[in-house]
Amino acid sequence: TEYIAELLEEAIDDSVFDIVMESFDFTKEDSIDLLQYDGILFGTHTYDDGDLPFETGIFLDKLMTLHLDNIVVGLFGSGDTSYSYFCGAVEIMKDEFELRKAIVLDYTVKIDLDPETDQDFSSIKELANLFQNALLK
Repeated sequence: TEYIAELLEEAIDDSVFDIVMESFDFTKEDSIDLLQYDGILFGTHTYDDGDLPFETGIFLDKLMTLHLDNIVVGLFGSGDTSYSYFCGAVEIMKDEFELRKAIVLDYTVKIDLDPETDQDFSSIKELANLFQNALLK
């Protein structure tokens, strides 16, 4: 998932957008202030058969206290196609961002383990383009 985030960062036009990469450090009580951003590309891996990883669950508890009106959100993640509910955490987080009134892109990126195929890389670039276009509206 971190590699996908790095590829998305490379695909965003940094001459137009200020890009900030944030990761979760759950050893601190500090939470990331999502309200300071116009857009969020949020990524998570999926645990087991469609579940949120522990760290994403902690983030979700904090997210549930926010109203993200007019903040564009794109979602991505990694999972394992050997499970019946592939990348379920991405869908859970998509629903949660929608409940927070964010402008959530319909298009999501779901990668089997690590990005390796041309289709994976095209999908990542597509999300970056859709995200940028939504921010410019």
